[in-house]
Amino acid sequence: MVKKAALFILFCTLLNASEFDKYCLNCHGGDFKFHVIMKKYTLKYSSEQRIKKAIFEYLKEPLSTKSILPSEYIQRFGIKEKSSLDDETLKRMIDIYYERFSFQSKLY
Repeated sequence: MVKKAALFILFCTLLNASEFDKYCLNCHGGDFKFHVIMKKYTLKYSSEQRIKKAIFEYLKEPLSTKSILPSEYIQRFGIKEKSSLDDETLKRMIDIYYERFSFQSKLY
């Protein structure tokens, strides 16, 4: 029974990872500075709930006033396009992003 539970958890983790790869890394690529972005969100919003809410709101309606990136970066690269993901999928991707790149995940 324990083996089945462990395999199920592993399968779900791999499925989520492939979803993240499909929806996020497909555009951003492997060299994108996800850790740097998470650090900026952590410094500004501090709690997991506030970080996830800020990311969600920005991706649903990207505005320079909602961005955590410096204005020089926005002037050079522009504002990200609005996410085409439905709310449920977007929240799942944000959860995966937070799990992979938050500082809490690095403490263990």
